[in-house]
Amino acid sequence: MNFKAIAIAAAAAAAATSVQAADLPADIAPVDYVRINDAYGAGFFVLPGTETAIKIGGRVRVEARFTDLLDDEDYSREDNNHNFRSRANLRIDTRTQSELGLIRTYMDFQYTSNSDSRDSAGVKLDKGYVQIGGFTFGLATSAFDLWTGELASNLFDRHLADDTVWQASYTHALGNGLTIAASIEDNSDREQGVFVDPAADLNTAGNTLPSFVAKVLLNQGWGYAGLSGAVTKVDAQGDRDSSEVGYAVAGAVGFNLDMIAPGDVINFQAAYADGAMAYVGAEGDTPDAYLVNNDIETSKAWSVAGGYMHNWTSELSSGVEASYIDVDAGDDNFDFNQVVVAGTLEYRPVSGLLFSAGAGWKQDDVDGASKEDAGVLNFRVQRSF
Repeated sequence: MNFKAIAIAAAAAAAATSVQAADLPADIAPVDYVRINDAYGAGFFVLPGTETAIKIGGRVRVEARFTDLLDDEDYSREDNNHNFRSRANLRIDTRTQSELGLIRTYMDFQYTSNSDSRDSAGVKLDKGYVQIGGFTFGLATSAFDLWTGELASNLFDRHLADDTVWQASYTHALGNGLTIAASIEDNSDREQGVFVDPAADLNTAGNTLPSFVAKVLLNQGWGYAGLSGAVTKVDAQGDRDSSEVGYAVAGAVGFNLDMIAPGDVINFQAAYADGAMAYVGAEGDTPDAYLVNNDIETSKAWSVAGGYMHNWTSELSSGVEASYIDVDAGDDNFDFNQVVVAGTLEYRPVSGLLFSAGAGWKQDDVDGASKEDAGVLNFRVQRSF
């Protein structure tokens, strides 16, 4: 084949290609690819056709818990001294910029199944709220809560306020890491009743008014410091129509100890409550008040807590936390104090995967009774995504 033949063949091919191209539609809709949006952190992408960034994540947690370890614990044959639990969380976070500022929605759906209470397994909305600028509406962490603990195992509760509540709140940044917050919160999950009749072992209460909460928080490179307060209403219902004002205050401070090891932190917290036992981390069977001679006598309590988390390597860490609470009950016959110590060893071989082992000890000292000790062990595997 000579050069002239090659040129003629090339021209013919070009002409054929032009004809085929002319047969194609002039306008081809562009492909709407999913866009990554890391302005709000890793994992966000833009919903096609919108300006809304969304992140879908969650975790699956499996654990074994062993109790009845000390002589003071008295478990009957009907009780389990071990429990196996699986818990799954699905979390959906959306962010949209608007003329009103950032609009955010957050949903956390939680499913839990326990070996000792299978009938109670089910899905609940652990958190669900809308944020518009500095306003938050819905089910979210209480504005009162400061330090809520660092340990990754399910041990005895330290005496810390850590609750999710229905609320309408506003947070305002003053600059230089200083923020203030004010919140109106439903108190249903935090009110712990008025002890009415010891013979009938009866607690009664009502939630006639929401709680009013305020907080100031400072975040700096060295750590944080915060103060919070809450005012509640304590009611005895039924034919005993009386009430008292309850309140609580708390302060916390935490320090970053990167000079010891990257990521090390130490935290301290103290709280005082009068008629608002949940705000100092008192157990749920501690009444907010007692009915004495048809008058409400509020319970008073103070608690202190602290903890240190140390990173031995980038994968291996350990932590220890302790707390103490002293309760002066409305009826002096029920005064008590309690101390809790807990520790964990935590291993994260890859991002999002956790293995932890923990142990806890608790001592109850009720006035007029002997001290009682309890122990617990917990082993956990958790995958976050």
